[in-house]
Amino acid sequence: MAQKLAYARAMDTALALIRHGQTDWNLAGRMQGRTDIELNGTGRAQARALGRDLSGQNWDLVVASPLSRAQETALLIAAELDVEHAAPVADVIERGFGPLEGRIMAEVSEAEAATLAAETEARETVLHRMLGALSALVQENPGRNILVISHGAAMRIVRDALAGVRIHEGVANGELLEIDLDRMHELREELGLVTSH
Repeated sequence: MAQKLAYARAMDTALALIRHGQTDWNLAGRMQGRTDIELNGTGRAQARALGRDLSGQNWDLVVASPLSRAQETALLIAAELDVEHAAPVADVIERGFGPLEGRIMAEVSEAEAATLAAETEARETVLHRMLGALSALVQENPGRNILVISHGAAMRIVRDALAGVRIHEGVANGELLEIDLDRMHELREELGLVTSH
């Protein structure tokens, strides 16, 4: 009975991913990855506006990647919503791009990008850590509505995996992606990430 109740409470939980606001590197088309770049004025305005747009929708917890652009976005949204901003979640950090970080991607040839691919964090690794972190957040916060501030490449990998297809469009600064918790659980089962107790 207790198990059933815990499951029912978890099903009342809502989860959405949000990409951080704009940075100067975003504006320049420069690859950020794990490089810690702060928001610019536009990014701060995007975060505040998104917070206002989300008010009245019952979101009650905001968490973020440890990178400053995600943390500041989370703080600004949480302030607009007047809700809790929790400790950083390491595993929703951006995909690591190794030597491509800091480069303007329009100036990187396909051949060079292919050569450096081995030094980029694998898509599968990103997906597994993101799904693990999101699942843990849901389990630890039953009945709460959680906003997770993350990053473009990491969010795109999750979005495409949940959809079962590669979508060509990127994820815009400030874009919100609602997560279907049933589909997320199915995907984790498909990938062998769910352990039975």
